[in-house]
Amino acid sequence: MIRAAFTAALLLTQSAAGQVIEGDTSPETIQGDNSTFRIGPARGVNNPRLGRSVSREVQESVSSAPVALLRGLDKMSGESSDLQLVSQEPQRFGTLTLEMGECRYPIGNPNGDAYVQMRIYARDVQEPVFDGWMVASSPALMALDHPRYDVWAIRCKLDEQTPLVADEESSRRPVMRP
Repeated sequence: MIRAAFTAALLLTQSAAGQVIEGDTSPETIQGDNSTFRIGPARGVNNPRLGRSVSREVQESVSSAPVALLRGLDKMSGESSDLQLVSQEPQRFGTLTLEMGECRYPIGNPNGDAYVQMRIYARDVQEPVFDGWMVASSPALMALDHPRYDVWAIRCKLDEQTPLVADEESSRRPVMRP
């Protein structure tokens, strides 16, 4: 069974890598110990011989905002704070210093997905404890790894009329579960 599975994986790898005879559409049958595998040519794989692509890149138009809205959580006290970061202006949150480089958002949906370029320093440390992009829709994708604090992006703020945080975006208090 293991040998048959290995052979099937090897054939799939070769066909995906473009090592299929052009025009060969006949499936191959592999007989295992107690199973049978049927393998045909790769379809829809990024393969120059087959002339197809699995995915197409969709590039969304984005714009930048001068202010980002973030939320910080002190894990020791359980208190969360809403933070407004202005580009290139350091701001303190507990023992951390937060610096925002840029806040990007989709042009067609200003309240949508925010991408915030952040650099976060801990007290008395030269190197940043976080240096990268935080994505509002996926906070765990690039997360701050700190024993006491969590910081995550909410969205970009376009003007002074924009409220700090809308009610439906998230609650100020963490949800306590039994």
